[in-house]
Amino acid sequence: MPTALDRLTYAARQTARVAWYAGHYAAGRRLLKPMPKPDFPIGPTPSRAELTADMRALFEREWRDIAAGLFPAPRGLGPEPAEFLRRSLLYFRDLPQVDARRHGTLDDELPPGTQADGLPDYYRQNFHFQSDGWLSDHSAVLYDTQVEVLFTGAADAMRRRALAPIATWLEGRNQRHVRGLDVGCGTGRLLASLHGAWPGMKLTGIDLSAPYLEEARRLIGRTARVKLDEAAAEALPFDDASLDLVISSFLLHELPNKIRAQVLAEMARVLKPGGLVVIVDSLQKGDRPEWDGLLDLFPHYFHEPYYADYVTGHLDSWGATAGLEQVSSENALLSKVVAFTRA
Repeated sequence: MPTALDRLTYAARQTARVAWYAGHYAAGRRLLKPMPKPDFPIGPTPSRAELTADMRALFEREWRDIAAGLFPAPRGLGPEPAEFLRRSLLYFRDLPQVDARRHGTLDDELPPGTQADGLPDYYRQNFHFQSDGWLSDHSAVLYDTQVEVLFTGAADAMRRRALAPIATWLEGRNQRHVRGLDVGCGTGRLLASLHGAWPGMKLTGIDLSAPYLEEARRLIGRTARVKLDEAAAEALPFDDASLDLVISSFLLHELPNKIRAQVLAEMARVLKPGGLVVIVDSLQKGDRPEWDGLLDLFPHYFHEPYYADYVTGHLDSWGATAGLEQVSSENALLSKVVAFTRA
């Protein structure tokens, strides 16, 4: 069982992480030019105090699960201090380019057919106005810092809420017999947390970005229990009913409606009877009505071409259409975690 020292260590690490990225956020706000105010209706938004209180509750919820023995405390998932600082410097060096795209003074969108031939058109875009979209080593190195700054140090904690329904589902199962898949694994943050919690599982991560997969390999390290492959989420390279566990984090809101439906159908197709699908993604309209304004504002301030369609939908009904039955749902700060089984 975790000790009082373990709790203090966990709290200190999360506090330091939030302070570090909140500092980046504040500094970045001073460097970026103000965006024009939106010319469309905006729903209610939470105060900074409300967001801070909800973030604190997120960490408290995770600690309660750790103390209850559902899964271990997160291990350090980051580069060495010198590399950590280098990535911070790269983040700030890239901000002027991001800001230029936000204001339309730098138009280097990735046109179909001119870069990364063979990748789908919807994928060749500067999501979040980040340099090179998903298509370069430079982007892969910057991505985790960019996301943690956006969520002021809580992005990994939101992803890790996927571990709670997995822990419940694993009761009575031998983890070494579990074959799992992370769909759109990116730089491997959720996959690394899953492997750290249950190292006996046989896991695969798939993504369309070779540079992001390489970043995931550096993060996870050498292990025969985790395999990383370049593949499309809408055409999973697995047989029907061949996987016990399928997870995905912050993927669905990056997809057009048609592709999103195909991805969910593929998740259902490859899942064994009695298996589990766990999806972490953004809140949708109505999940927290008093926060709906944040969902209105997000695609205005960041390049998110499919986000508005995502937030006006319902993940539970999309899952049902794909042949999945919802077994649990939890809001986690600005995300939600939904678990499904085969209907």
